[in-house]
Amino acid sequence: MAVMTLLSSVTSQWPSGFWPNIIKIFEVGSYAWTIVLFTIVLKLVLSPMDFLQRFFMNRQTRAQAKLQPKLEKLKKQYGQNQNLLYQKQNELMAKSGVNMKASCITMLVYMVLTLTIFITLFNSIRDISAFKIANQYKDLRQTYSITYDVGYLKDYLNMTDENVEELYSKSGDERAGYLNTFEQNKATADGLTLEQVKAYGKQIKSTAQDNVESRYFEIKDSWLWIKNIWIPDKATTSEIQSYSSYISSTGDKGVLEEDYNNVMGKLQAQEKNVNGYYILPILVVAITFLSQWISKKLSTPKDSNGNKIQQPGTGKFLMILMPFMMLLFTLNSSAIFSIYIIVNSIMSTILSPIITIICNKIEDKRERKTVEIAKPDYMR
Repeated sequence: MAVMTLLSSVTSQWPSGFWPNIIKIFEVGSYAWTIVLFTIVLKLVLSPMDFLQRFFMNRQTRAQAKLQPKLEKLKKQYGQNQNLLYQKQNELMAKSGVNMKASCITMLVYMVLTLTIFITLFNSIRDISAFKIANQYKDLRQTYSITYDVGYLKDYLNMTDENVEELYSKSGDERAGYLNTFEQNKATADGLTLEQVKAYGKQIKSTAQDNVESRYFEIKDSWLWIKNIWIPDKATTSEIQSYSSYISSTGDKGVLEEDYNNVMGKLQAQEKNVNGYYILPILVVAITFLSQWISKKLSTPKDSNGNKIQQPGTGKFLMILMPFMMLLFTLNSSAIFSIYIIVNSIMSTILSPIITIICNKIEDKRERKTVEIAKPDYMR
C-alpha cells in the first residue's frame, strides 16, 4: 500500500540494547511510572556496591585518623626529604593495616560503574523517546491518511496507489502541480469547476486534521502537569513539536515538512500549550543538592569516641557542580530522563543515612573488639 510506503521511514521497532529491554520488563502502562519503578529497583540492586565503597572508605579514613599524630611526627622528622618521608609514611600505614589504595580502587570502580550507567541510560532513554515520538506521528499520519488519502485522493480523484505514492514523493510547487492535474480531470469529468473540487479537498483535509486532533488526545503520553513526557518539562516548549523539533528528536529525515505540517496542522494552530513549567528541572537541582548534602553530612565517619573524622576532598565544589550538571541534562532531555534523575536522587537521600549508620555500627563494633583484645589481663 502507498500509505505504508510513506510511513516506512518511521521507526517501528522498540530500540534494541540492554537498557531498553530491561525497561520494557517494568512497563506498567504509563511510561513515567515505568521509569519510577525501574529506577527504584535499579538503585536497590546497586546499593550493595554503594555500601562496599562507603564501608572501605569509612574504615580507611578512621584508621588514617588514628595515625595522624604519628604522621605529623614523621613529617616534622623527615620533612626535608620528601622521598624518605613518603617511604616512612607508607611503612607506617602498611604496618598499621591502612590501605588507602584499596579504598580508592573501590570508590573508583563504583564511580566508573555509576557514570557508565548514567551515560548509557541517558542514551537509551533518548532512543526510547525518539521511538515514541516517531511512532506517535506514524499513528497520526495513518489517521490522516484514512480520511484524506483514501477519501479524497483515491475515492474522489480516482488516484491509484502508485499515483498517491508519486504525489508524496514530490514537494512544493511540483506536488501542487501534480495534484492539480487530477483535480482538473475530476472537474472536467463531473462538470464541476476546479475551485469546487479544491474546496471539497480542503473540506476533507480539515476533517482529516480533526480526526488527527481527536486521535492525538487518545494516544498522547502525559503525566501529572507534563503534557508530553518525551520532550523537556519547559515553559518555552510546546507539547506539539514543530517540524524542526520533530526531526531533531527523531532524526527521521524521511518525513517531509509539507506532510508533517499537513498532518499536525490543526494541533499546531491551536493556542500554544506549554509542555511544562520547569518543575522537574527545579526539583532536580533541589533534590540533587539535598542528596549530596545529606550524604556528606552523614557519611563523615566517627571514631570510637563519637568524634567526627574530617575527610579531605572537594565536597563543596561538587555540591554546586553536580546540581548544575543535572540541570543542563533536564533542560535538554525528555521529561522521562528528568524523572529518572529525581527518583534516583530521592533513593540516594533515603539510602545514604541507612548505609552510613550500618557502616558506623560495624566499625564501632570492630574497634571495641580490638580494644578489648588489646587490654592486659590483670586477673592473671
